[in-house]
Amino acid sequence: YIEGIAESSLIEEVRSRLRGIDIDAIEDSGYIVEFIEDNPYSVFPQVLQTERPDRVVGNLLEGRVGIIVENSPFVLVVPVTFFQMMASPEDYYGRFLMASFIRCIRYLFLLIALLFPSIYIAVTTFHQELLPTNLLFSVAASREKVPFPAVVEALLMEITFEALREAGLRLPRPIGSTVSIVGALVIGQAAVEAGIVSAPLVIVVSIT
Repeated sequence: YIEGIAESSLIEEVRSRLRGIDIDAIEDSGYIVEFIEDNPYSVFPQVLQTERPDRVVGNLLEGRVGIIVENSPFVLVVPVTFFQMMASPEDYYGRFLMASFIRCIRYLFLLIALLFPSIYIAVTTFHQELLPTNLLFSVAASREKVPFPAVVEALLMEITFEALREAGLRLPRPIGSTVSIVGALVIGQAAVEAGIVSAPLVIVVSIT
């Protein structure tokens, strides 16, 4: 931390939580996250983990505390907020107008990723009158052969794409990206031709 910028009460709280850890071994900084965060059962991150020195320095200058663990490339930064998690180090390197615009785009696409499938399901299932007539006919024609409700259809595609993404991350790099991209294209096309999912939903899940 930087003395004179970080609050003394925050520094003491971090030290107190670190002293309270009782564990046999700490192989990485991720081991201690669950011991120091406010709510260990939350699905949302409460501690920022980063291996970028510039991001750590930026947070120290804003009054936060960094926790460095021996033999770990990741530094823990506390405390953090939702908006801090959405910030990128590159935002500080450009002019404020462009950085603000890119940050707004980031929030927009976060909303799209969260809401787009559910909006598609809601519109196609309950509020068809919101769609233009030509688009409604196109969506209805593509869903004509699909045997599943829109919710089941969306869940199948979301899980399939997530499985492909995970496979791409875990496989060796030369074939990982190929498997994820080609697999998504092939499975998406095959699923549409087989009548398991509709073409508009493949587009929605791909954008998501």
